[in-house]
Amino acid sequence: MRLRKKFFKGFKVFKKLAEYVASKAFIFLTIFVLGSVTGIAYALIKLDRDNYLASVRSNLEEAMHVTTDQIQLRFFEAVLVAKTVESILLVSGGTVEKQISRVVEEYQRHNPAVIAVALAPDLEVTHSFPQTKNRSSIGLKYWEIPSQMAGVAQAFRNHSPVVDGPVSLVQGGEGYILHYPVFLPNPDLNNDQFWGIISIVIQSESLLGKQQYELHDAENYMFTLRQLKASGLPAATATGYDPMFNNESVIVQFQMLGSNWQAAAQPTDGWPSYSPQSPYLLGFALFSKLILIGMLWAYRRAAIKKANAHALLAEAVDCIDEGFIAFDDNERLMIVNQRYLDYHSDVADFVVKGMTMEDLLRLSLTHQQHSAAVEQGEAWIATRLESFRNPGDAFLQDVGDDLWLKVTEARTPSGYTVGIWTDITDQKLAQEQAEAADREKTEFLDNVSHELRTPLTVIFGRATFIKNSEKLPQSKKILASLENEGTSPQEAQLAVSDYQRFISEQGTGIANSAQHMIRLVEDLLDWTKVTRGQLELDMSVIQVGEVAETIVQDLQPNALAKGLTLTYSDDGAPEALADTVRLKQILYNLVNNAIKFTTVGGIHLSMTHDDDKIVLSVADTGHGISEEDAGRVFQRFQQVDGSMTRQNGGLGLGLAISQQLAALHDGKLSLESTLGKGSTFSMCLPRRKQCSNANAN
Repeated sequence: MRLRKKFFKGFKVFKKLAEYVASKAFIFLTIFVLGSVTGIAYALIKLDRDNYLASVRSNLEEAMHVTTDQIQLRFFEAVLVAKTVESILLVSGGTVEKQISRVVEEYQRHNPAVIAVALAPDLEVTHSFPQTKNRSSIGLKYWEIPSQMAGVAQAFRNHSPVVDGPVSLVQGGEGYILHYPVFLPNPDLNNDQFWGIISIVIQSESLLGKQQYELHDAENYMFTLRQLKASGLPAATATGYDPMFNNESVIVQFQMLGSNWQAAAQPTDGWPSYSPQSPYLLGFALFSKLILIGMLWAYRRAAIKKANAHALLAEAVDCIDEGFIAFDDNERLMIVNQRYLDYHSDVADFVVKGMTMEDLLRLSLTHQQHSAAVEQGEAWIATRLESFRNPGDAFLQDVGDDLWLKVTEARTPSGYTVGIWTDITDQKLAQEQAEAADREKTEFLDNVSHELRTPLTVIFGRATFIKNSEKLPQSKKILASLENEGTSPQEAQLAVSDYQRFISEQGTGIANSAQHMIRLVEDLLDWTKVTRGQLELDMSVIQVGEVAETIVQDLQPNALAKGLTLTYSDDGAPEALADTVRLKQILYNLVNNAIKFTTVGGIHLSMTHDDDKIVLSVADTGHGISEEDAGRVFQRFQQVDGSMTRQNGGLGLGLAISQQLAALHDGKLSLESTLGKGSTFSMCLPRRKQCSNANAN
C-alpha cells in the first residue's frame, strides 16, 4: 500500500513537470528550423563540391588535350628519325652502324624516353641502338611475338608507320613501339621491295611521366593510353584491360599516325569529396546551429529533468519484485516493468506504450495465454474489462507454463489504474502437493484397510467354523457314525478323514491369510527402513543362477494355478557380490507381479552376463503398460490398474522397494513394455562397477 502511494505521488509530480515544459509548437518549430538549416547547408556544400569537381575535371581535360598533342609530336619526331634511318639505308644500300648510331644518340639527347631504335630486316632484329643497352633484343623475330606482329603486319599492309602498345618489352617494363616499314628500290624488279621494319621503343613511364601534364599538381594524377580499333572498341594488348578506363576517369580521344587512341586520367587519391570552400560553408552551418542550440538550451534543461524523473520512476518500478503496470484515464498503457513482461513472455514483444487495456487483452486471447480466455473468448474480454474498470478483490490468473499470478488492481483519484502481479506459483504448487499427498495418504489407508480386512475376514470366518465345529456337517457325520452301531469301520474312517480334511483346509486358509498379512507388514517395514536409510545389506559372493532357479521353483505352483508357464534360462553360472535375501525379494516381487497381471501365456526369467554386469529380466505376456504409466510404476503406492490390483492384492510398494534394493546393490531397475503384448522388467546387477548404462525409471 505504501509503495502504491509513493508511486501515485511521484506520478503527480511527473505530470505537473511534463505539463510545464511541454510545448509541442515550440518543439516542432525548433526541429523544423534545425532541419532547414541542415538541409540548406548540405545543399550548398554539395553544390559547391559538384561545381569544384566539374572544374577539376574540366581543367584535367584541357591538360590532357595538351598532353596528347605532345605525345603525337613525340611519335611524329620518331617517324622523322625512322625516315632518316631509311634514307641512310637507301643511300648506303645496307646498314651503316656509325651513321645510324649518331642519329640515335642525337635523338635520345632530345627525347630521353626513347630507349631503343631497332633494325629488323626480314622481320628479325639485327641491330638495336644503343647497342650496349639492347643486346637482349638482338635476334628477336617478330613472327614469334603475336602481340607485336599484328602492328608490324598493319604497317606492312598500309605502307605507313603504326604505334603499338602498351607492350611488355624484352628490356623490361612496358612501352610503346613505332613500327616503320622500309621499302627499298629493287632494280631487278623495277619496283620497291619490302626490306624490313624500323622499331622505335619509347618507355611508358617516361612517355606518360608527370612532366607531361599541364597542371601545377600533376604528381597527384594517373595517366594512361590505349589504341582503338576501327570499330571503336579497345584494341587487344599484351598487358590486358586497363582499369583506368572507367566512368570515374576523364577520357580524351585523339588521332595518332592514322589510328584512333584514347587517353584516361584520374586523381591518384580519388576525386575530391569537398571543395576548398566547404570548411567555410560547414562553419557557417555550425554557427547557425549553435544559435539554435542556444535557443534550445533552456528547453533541454527542462527536458533532462523530465527524463531523469521518468527514468527514476522506471528504475523504481523495475526494482519491484512483482509485475507492475499502469494505465492512464483513457485506459492507455503508461508504464510497465520487466517483471510483468517476464510473466507475459508470449506477448512481451508486442506490448508498447499507448496501447489500450482492450488491446492487451486481445493480445492475450490471440496468443492463447490464459486458459479462461481460450475457453470464453469475447466473453472473457468483456468480463476482464469490467473488473479492470471497477477494481475489487484480488484474483488468481493462470498465464501458462504452470505459472500462477495473484492480480491486484486499484484505481487512483486521478482516474489512473495500476495493477500488481505477484507470483504465487510456489504457494499454488505447495497447496497442490499437499492436496496430492493427502489424497495419496487417503488412498493408501483405504488400500491398507482393504488389504488387511480381506485376510482378517478369511481368518475370522475359518476360525468361526473351527470354533463351532460341532455344528458342522462333518462333525455331525462323525457323531452319527459313532452313535450308529451299524456303522462299519470303513465308514467311520471316511467320516474322520472328511473332518480332518475340512480342518486342514481351514488351517491352510488361515495360514495363507496370515502369511499375506505378514508380507504386507514386511513391505511397510522395508519401505520405512529404505526411506530412512536404515536398511543394511548382508553382502557376500553368491551364485545368482541358484537364486533365480529357487524363485522359479517356489512360484511355479502359482503360475500353474492360473494356467501359465514359468520358465528360466541363463548363459552361464556367474558369481556376484549381493545380499541373497534381498536379491530373492527383488526377483520374487518381479516374478509374482508378472504372474498376478498375466492371464494368458507365460512368464520367462532370463539371465545374461559379461565381465562387468549381470542382467536379470522377467518377461510376461500380460496386458502391457502405456508409456504414460511406465514412468510411475516404481513410485510408492502407485497402481497402474486399480481394478486388477484390488483383484490380486498388494499395497503398491513391491516395485518401489525393489528399485530401492537394486540401488543399494549399485544396480538399476528398468522397464520396457508394449500395450497388448506384455512387459519386461530388467535388473542390472554390477559385478565390478556401477550399472551406468541401464535405463532406470
